[in-house]
Amino acid sequence: DRALVTLSISSTFRTMTQSALLTFLPVYLARDMGYSPLWIGACMFALQTAGFIAAPIAGHLSDTIGRRQIVTSTMTMSAVVLAAMTFAGGTIWFVLLVSVLGFFLFAVRAVLQAWMMDATPPGMGGSAVGVMFAAQALGAAIGPIAAGVLADHYGIMAAFYFLAGTIVVANMFILFMPKDAGTAAKARQQTVVGLAGALVGERQRGHVRGKE
Repeated sequence: DRALVTLSISSTFRTMTQSALLTFLPVYLARDMGYSPLWIGACMFALQTAGFIAAPIAGHLSDTIGRRQIVTSTMTMSAVVLAAMTFAGGTIWFVLLVSVLGFFLFAVRAVLQAWMMDATPPGMGGSAVGVMFAAQALGAAIGPIAAGVLADHYGIMAAFYFLAGTIVVANMFILFMPKDAGTAAKARQQTVVGLAGALVGERQRGHVRGKE
């Protein structure tokens, strides 16, 4: 299924961004900015708290204005913020941008899963989400090692350029999503529900006629 493959690949690259960020952000804060363990923990807290705030907002907006619009906008903003972080390295702006990044990067997770459920035929939701989670696990494994190789050869800021690149690639795959992804599956589901309702209604009417 094209929607399943496309969303899974996009989710793989997004997870590469997330896992590499969680690996190298503490390293950068400790080694390059000289932060204490307490302040590193505070920065990571800010990153995750921003995602905690953003996730329900993004989920609600995706229900009202569409999954595609929210996914593309949040991934685009994540890439912009990551690019800005490479220029703000070593300043207080870097720390502030960490919170902004958490707002956009973590907001898209639930929307991708909801979109996958929308685009999946009835009865296949568990299988589709399982494939997506497997793809995410692959991305989580590849992201840190790839960023580590770049950091060893070109410096730790190269890892952040890598993060911006992976989220851009994730967004590009969204462009290949079928325009009707989600609507067709919903239509099939509504058809099945309608047929089931009609059969139940007919059976009940037949039961009533039998009693008469």
